Amino acid sequence: MKIFVTFVFVVILVASCKGKDFSLFEKKIALGEVDIILVFYGLHTILLILGIKSYMGTDMQTCFNCLCHARTGCYSRINCAKYSINFDYWKTANSPVVDVDDEPETQQSYKKCMRNENCILATLDQYADAIGHMDCNCDGTFDCKDRFAIHLFGSECTNPKFPENYVTRFNSCSKEAGTKTMLIEEGYDGCTPEVF
Repeated sequence: MKIFVTFVFVVILVASCKGKDFSLFEKKIALGEVDIILVFYGLHTILLILGIKSYMGTDMQTCFNCLCHARTGCYSRINCAKYSINFDYWKTANSPVVDVDDEPETQQSYKKCMRNENCILATLDQYADAIGHMDCNCDGTFDCKDRFAIHLFGSECTNPKFPENYVTRFNSCSKEAGTKTMLIEEGYDGCTPEVF
């Protein structure tokens, strides 16, 4: 309910400012051209106020798009969740919820989260937090490849060996997004993952 009321407030604010000019990056732009930007930032602010981190439009979302595409063959995070985030995975991720009033660790809250893109992204992120930001392939960084290894293998992610079709799909997405690609086998003998 709090989110709905705040959303209505943002919509009314945007509607009441129609036709006014605003300075955006030192360029005068009529508000009609920045409605989407204002609504996006308004919703982002609402989520932050309510304590729910927004992943939409971030590098993390780009990573998770590639992770989901690699895992399921499509870019739908809802489809990804259906095939790779079960109730125990969600609980390990500290049971993120869509609305602050949702009761944690219930099947109802889990199902509601799995129908909400931002909550799915929060689950993927918080799962890596719970396992530990492990440099699974010992390349000196904690990046999307490590997140993917943690998503698939949990704490047993050292020297990950990925299915070839996962690597092909991940790399296709990564090239489009301009991020790092991966090998079928990441890491090396004697690799001891550092936790970031």
